[in-house]
Amino acid sequence: MQFLTTIKNEIPDWAKDIRLNLDGTIARSSLKPADAVGVALAAAYAAKNPFLIEQFKSGLSPEDVNGVLTAAALMGMNNIWYPYVEMTDDSQLKTLPPLLRMNAYSSHGGIEQERFELFALAASIVGKCHFCVKSHFDNLKKAGFTIEQLRDAGRIAAVVNAAALALTAEGK
Repeated sequence: MQFLTTIKNEIPDWAKDIRLNLDGTIARSSLKPADAVGVALAAAYAAKNPFLIEQFKSGLSPEDVNGVLTAAALMGMNNIWYPYVEMTDDSQLKTLPPLLRMNAYSSHGGIEQERFELFALAASIVGKCHFCVKSHFDNLKKAGFTIEQLRDAGRIAAVVNAAALALTAEGK
């Protein structure tokens, strides 16, 4: 995971805890290595940091990159739509279908459904959509993910989001 060293070298000293947490959350995750990096990529996408996106992409196969970015892109839409509907508190709006294209849910971006859900969870954590977080969390729990694995997905998303903020503050 050479890309972690590259990222850590760019994190300023005032964010030392974030720099140290990168290894602790990604390299030593209870998730499979490719899943931990995929969670990091989904979080980086949701945090809108091009540097982190490129670094995490380098640690994944093209198929995994496609699946992660597909999940994250859909969550970029859903993390806005579903809270919007709830915030309106309009009973009629709540009954209407969103009429938004979401066909990638059926193909899971070319990866296994559970992994797609995991990456959607990571993007939704950063996107702060409690509806999406709850849905993906519950689906993953039913699919057999442990609480420790789901905790680690949240930890990775939190640290990547913080890294994105630190890098942005430094103009990166």
